[in-house]
Amino acid sequence: MNSSNQHQTENHYSPITTTLSGVITKSPSRIKGNTGRPMVKATILAESDKRSSYPLTVVGFDIMALELMAHLRGERLTVTGRMEWNGGYSIVADQIVSV
Repeated sequence: MNSSNQHQTENHYSPITTTLSGVITKSPSRIKGNTGRPMVKATILAESDKRSSYPLTVVGFDIMALELMAHLRGERLTVTGRMEWNGGYSIVADQIVSV
């Protein structure tokens, strides 16, 4: 067997971590995922110095899901995590801080 066939090339990338702030416009709610892990999502009106405010879905898994559920509509949050595109922009939370 040729050694070049033994190692498949994988597309490795490190996700870009970003920090955003905004006010919760849609209260956190549990959603069912395929894996059965606790999952919560909320919508914030994200603020940026490069563009006007825009709606952004915040998704939390496991302990971040519990952390997100502790916040109410109208609260200001600062979220650190990785950005994703799932039919709209979303951020998967690694850290949530109430301001």
